[in-house]
Amino acid sequence: MKKSLFAVAAMSAIAGAAQAQSSVTVYGVIDGGYIGANGTSYSSAAKGVGGNSTGLVRATSSQFGQGAQSTSRLGFKGTEDLGGGTSAFFTIEAGLTPANASLSGGTAVDAVQKTSTDSGAALNNRQSFVGLKKNGLGQFAFGRQYTPIYEEGAKTDPTAYMNITGGVIYVGGNQTGIDSGQSTNIGFTNRASNALTASSDTFAGFQVKGLYAMNNTNTQMVASSSGGNQNWNGWGLGANYTWQKLYLTANYQSFNTKVTGLDAYAAPSYNIGGSQTPLTAQSSAASGTLAGFTNLADKQTYLAGTYDFGILKAYAQWIGRKVTLNSGQTATGASTSSSTQFNRNAQQIGVRSYITPAIEAWASVGNGRYRGADASTGVQANTVNFTAYQIGSNYYLSKRTNLYAAFGSTTTSSGSTGTDGSGTSGNQYAIGARHTF
Repeated sequence: MKKSLFAVAAMSAIAGAAQAQSSVTVYGVIDGGYIGANGTSYSSAAKGVGGNSTGLVRATSSQFGQGAQSTSRLGFKGTEDLGGGTSAFFTIEAGLTPANASLSGGTAVDAVQKTSTDSGAALNNRQSFVGLKKNGLGQFAFGRQYTPIYEEGAKTDPTAYMNITGGVIYVGGNQTGIDSGQSTNIGFTNRASNALTASSDTFAGFQVKGLYAMNNTNTQMVASSSGGNQNWNGWGLGANYTWQKLYLTANYQSFNTKVTGLDAYAAPSYNIGGSQTPLTAQSSAASGTLAGFTNLADKQTYLAGTYDFGILKAYAQWIGRKVTLNSGQTATGASTSSSTQFNRNAQQIGVRSYITPAIEAWASVGNGRYRGADASTGVQANTVNFTAYQIGSNYYLSKRTNLYAAFGSTTTSSGSTGTDGSGTSGNQYAIGARHTF
């Protein structure tokens, strides 16, 4: 009788293993074409240099480039059915640079946190994560992943994250630099390394999601038995609601950087969200002294909604970002610097529509303002207002291949004369082809 039971159990285990299925999908985007730009901006550093009496700097560019519509990438994703409505999944996605000699790699950084949005290595790690999913409940994953705001912005941005100027919510990677205050990645944090994410299934139209990222280390000091702390962490929460053709979303995320009690003379490097930064920038020049602590708090909020009218889809968005930077004291009690705040908010409306089954068009317009006192972020102490718009069109040759053309423009102004970042007018235009696979 026992032998029979063992045989039945063994056969059941084999049958269960045979029913489990796994699949791996290779996917990607290749985007290339012509990108041009022109504009004028004011720079106090340029005023009086080389006979420049106005401080105005004019720039033009023209190139066969890449990624004007979508960043090129190569990815692998897979799932395995574990039975009982449970599955395992993974994604590995690398950025591609088809216009350059290097196929991959990059050093783009968050404009405020100075954290790397690209790996900077030979292989640009856009995403790498693994997780489990339970049907009817939700999923969780560990690794380098998109933030809640980035994911929801992708669903509710009329430009579909177009990488040229003209958008005020998502400020992509092809910005020319002539439109100060609209610098790349200034809107929000796109990705987080060392992250745990979780999201629920949709219940009665509602879905919730969350993120917690942590990268903490303790470093032994050279001249002391005590250690130093290097910590970067962040968290985010988001919720969305779908009712027929209406979609609404609200999201909040916060990131913090802290560096305390590290030996200045030893000059180690600390890792903040995947980016290596020399500690000496925060240290006293005297040998053996301690670096004053640095506490950077970056809080971001995103609200948006869409409504599909059938002939067109309407979009409305609002983004807010507030950064507080407090540098503390050295070991001798000397103050290193005063608090610095950076505030940026923007709103944007837009539409997308299929004019014919093969031709899609979009348009967006937005405005906002920023105020800051950290020159390294490209902003100054005075408030600067900006307005922007973008128009574009796709012509689909097939489901996977399209031609595109787009034009975007940004202008800035300030109530105070001689403010860097104000008096800017920048235009950018692109024509290209994109293939997805």
